[in-house]
Amino acid sequence: MTAWADLVGVALLGTRRRAPDLGALPPAVRELAGERTDPADALLTAGALLTAYRRAGRLPENSAEPLPVAETDHRPYLPDAARERLARLLTASRPELLAEWLGVVAERGLRVPPERLPALAESARAKPALRGPVALVAGPAGRWLAGLNPEWRFLTAAAPEPGAGADDWRFGSPAQRRSWLAVALVADPDGARAAFTGSWESEPAEVRATVLELLGEHLRAEDEPFLEAALGDRAASVRQLASALLARVPGSALGRRMAERLRPLIHVRDDVFEVEVPDGDTRWLRQVVAATPPEFWAEFGTPAELVRMTVHGAPASVLREGWTVVAVRHRDARWAKALFDADPGRADAGTLIQVLSPPERAKVLARLIRQARPEAVARLVVDLPAPWPPEVGTVLLDWLAGREDTRAVAHAAVTIARTVPPECLGHPLATTAPEPGSAPWRRALAETLNFRREMYEELA
Repeated sequence: MTAWADLVGVALLGTRRRAPDLGALPPAVRELAGERTDPADALLTAGALLTAYRRAGRLPENSAEPLPVAETDHRPYLPDAARERLARLLTASRPELLAEWLGVVAERGLRVPPERLPALAESARAKPALRGPVALVAGPAGRWLAGLNPEWRFLTAAAPEPGAGADDWRFGSPAQRRSWLAVALVADPDGARAAFTGSWESEPAEVRATVLELLGEHLRAEDEPFLEAALGDRAASVRQLASALLARVPGSALGRRMAERLRPLIHVRDDVFEVEVPDGDTRWLRQVVAATPPEFWAEFGTPAELVRMTVHGAPASVLREGWTVVAVRHRDARWAKALFDADPGRADAGTLIQVLSPPERAKVLARLIRQARPEAVARLVVDLPAPWPPEVGTVLLDWLAGREDTRAVAHAAVTIARTVPPECLGHPLATTAPEPGSAPWRRALAETLNFRREMYEELA
C-alpha cells in the first residue's frame, strides 16, 4: 500500500481506530509529521505535506535521453498570407481545397511552419486522400514526427530510401502496403516489382488486384510475362485486370492472339461490316474487340469509316463499346473522335473525351453543351476526368454564366468550382461578386473560385 493510500485509509477509519503509519512517508515528510503528538494532527499534517511533496518535491530526472534532432530543412518558409490561409484551411471542412493548396506548396518547394505539421498529420490520418499531399510538404520535420508517432508513418512516403520501408509491404496494413507500393513503383521500380512478385502466390485476390491497378499506372513492356502468367489467376477480377493491362502493352502476344481470332470473322464490302459471332456470344465479341490493338482495323478502313458502316451479324453497339475501350486504353484520339462524331450524345462521353487533345476536347464539349439538356451536361461534368485543360474549364465557366438556377446546374457548379485549372481563375465568375439576392449556388461558386484565385496569388 502506498503512503497516500494508507493516509486515506486512516482518515476513513478514524485515528481512534488506527494510527497513521508515518514510517511509510518520505523522510522529509515523516520528520515534520512526526513532530505532531496528536494522531489527528499528525494525519492532517502528513496529508498536507505529502500532497505538496508529490506536486513539487520530486527531483528532476537526469537520465532521460534527448530526442533526436530533425534534419535541417533548407526550403524557404511560406509567405505570411499563405500561413494565415493554412490556418483557415485547417479549421474549415474543405479537404479538396487543402489538398490543392498542399499540392501547390509542394510544387513551389515551400516549407510549411513546423508547428502546423501535427495538425496537418492528424487531418491526413483521418482523411487518407490528404496523406500523399501532406507527405510531400512535410519534409525532414515530417519524417522526424513519423518516428515519434507510428500513426503518422505515411509522412515518410514522399522520400523513401531505396529498400527502406519494405517491411511495410511484408507486415503493413492494407493501406500501408498500398501506400508503399504506389511510392516504390516510382522511386524504386525494380524493388517494387521484386517485392510483389515474391509474395504474389500467397496474396489474397484483393491484394493481387490492387497490385495490378497500381502497376497499370507504371506499366512497362517487361511486365508482359508477369501479366501473361496472371491471365491464369484463380480470381476472375485479377484475370480481367491482367487482360486489360496486356491489351495496353504495344505488340503484346495477347493483342496478336485477339487479332488472329477476329480476322477470319470479319468481312467488309460496300460499306457493310459483316461479323460472324461464334455461338452468337456478343459478350465474347465485345471482349475480343476491346483486347485487339487499334492498328488491326486499318486493313478494313479508317475509324471514321468503320463506325459509320452498316453492321450485319451483331449489334453495332457491341462493336462500338469494344472500340470505345480500345480508344481509352490506347489513348487513340482518332478512334475517340470517330466515336464521338457518330454518337455525340453517348452516355460514356466523360470517359471517352479524356482521350482527345485539349483543344479538341473543348470543341467537342462546346458542341455537346449546345445540343444537350442541362441535366445531361451536369452528369457529363461529374464524369469528366481531372485535371481539366484550360480550354475545357473556360467552356464550362461560360456555360455556367449563362444558366438559369436549376438543381442540375447547381450540382455541376460544385464540381466546376473545384476542378477548373488555375488558368481559368481570372474568369469574370471568379473576379466579380454575385449580384445581391443571387442563388446560393452562385454565391458558393464565386466564393470557391475567389478563394482559389487568392490562394494561387499568395503562393506565386
